[in-house]
Amino acid sequence: MKVNLLNQYNSCPNGPDPGFNGAVFLGWLKKRGGLRKEKDCERKCQENGFTARVFIKQVGVEYIRIGQTGNGNKVIRLADKVWADQWMTYYDVEVPHHRHWTHL
Repeated sequence: MKVNLLNQYNSCPNGPDPGFNGAVFLGWLKKRGGLRKEKDCERKCQENGFTARVFIKQVGVEYIRIGQTGNGNKVIRLADKVWADQWMTYYDVEVPHHRHWTHL
């Protein structure tokens, strides 16, 4: 029996397209547990040519959002990790776990 799998490089995933640099940011955020201080995220986004607040407005709060911890620190949380994974795969920017690196 042949199973038809999604061609990860030719078919667009569902949901808003974060763009290549946005997918890089999503990979960075996901690698760190999907929750980081807003300042850290803004710094990472600026390295990639955009701001975190604009990025969140573009893709929507159902995917990534700003919140507060119990002690009042602002954080950015990746709300839909499946969406992020699909776009990271689409743009081929997945960040492997340290055990999954291959030696050349």
